[in-house]
Amino acid sequence: MTQSQSELSPYDTGARCQPRLWQPNREAVTAAMRSGEAEGIGNVDFTNDEDNTVVTVHVSRGDDGMYTVHLVPMCSEDQIRLEFHGEEDVVMIEPGTSRLA
Repeated sequence: MTQSQSELSPYDTGARCQPRLWQPNREAVTAAMRSGEAEGIGNVDFTNDEDNTVVTVHVSRGDDGMYTVHLVPMCSEDQIRLEFHGEEDVVMIEPGTSRLA
């Protein structure tokens, strides 16, 4: 492996999607709140190596204290696989096999 290859990140190689925060700083969050676009606060787009958004994600906390991870696919749903990494094991949801209510 050459020196330049070892310096490539998983984002550079396409192994991981690049995170892009909708509001990258406090000023942008404040501006979103003032403009009535607070619903988008905390959203993160994950883009592929062609700079296309693959999925938009955010985490919210309900009144019951439970956290919910929201995934909005921006590609075909059959291209998305979910993995939940717990302390004991990994649960995988394959495309088309499960739909959560």
